[in-house]
Amino acid sequence: MKHLMKVVTGLRLVIVILIAAAVLIPPALVALPFRSQHTRTVILAPAFQFFSYLLRLVFCIRLRVEGREYMGGKYSFGHLIISNHLSLADTPLLLSLHPCPMIGKKEAAKVPIIGVVGNIAGNILFDRKDPNDRRRVITETIQRIREVHSIYLFPEGTRSKTGDPKPEPHFGLIWAAWEANIPVLPIALYGSQRTLRQFTTRVLIKFDKPLLPSGFGTREQFAQACWDRVIEMFNELKVAAESCTATQRPTTA
Repeated sequence: MKHLMKVVTGLRLVIVILIAAAVLIPPALVALPFRSQHTRTVILAPAFQFFSYLLRLVFCIRLRVEGREYMGGKYSFGHLIISNHLSLADTPLLLSLHPCPMIGKKEAAKVPIIGVVGNIAGNILFDRKDPNDRRRVITETIQRIREVHSIYLFPEGTRSKTGDPKPEPHFGLIWAAWEANIPVLPIALYGSQRTLRQFTTRVLIKFDKPLLPSGFGTREQFAQACWDRVIEMFNELKVAAESCTATQRPTTA
């Protein structure tokens, strides 16, 4: 079964690259001549949303979403959007619902087609080994949120190895959001870490109302409250998923 799953995953990844070439390259060529990042993002956001939706179909992901009222519309602008991080599937899952640029490691630019087009669409990449580059990213992110669009951030930096959110993520950008009076919109994901290991996967995602910097006296209080809300929502999704699984198990006499 494991060998078969590896073959299926390999075929799926090939299909993903083919879809990326067909769906992302044409609008990227249209967007590339424009210097305005806002224009590039507007052109490429629908393409990334459609591409990400197709990925959900390829990987047979059954998605349940709560808090849809906090997606799109006014939340596409002026917000730092944070989420826990479980899998490579997290980014396309979020983009299929609410397409906004991402903050990520510079290694992401090496992903065929997707990495290059993501840069054109407005992703902000940083070098983990360069402290000065982190400062650049903070400055650029705050400016972009104020002037162009909301941005996704995985504060943990890397995917969780345990499946649970890390208790102490990187708070630098959330501190900067407090100082710049930028609301933070929290998201929790559950179940996405199994996407590459199963034929079908059930993933739960929950969006919640933004937290406002004005309600907190210090940046530390604000950042901790934002992350505590992510953890709280994750635990809510975990309980819901386990309850659903329990009800589906066959009973014995």
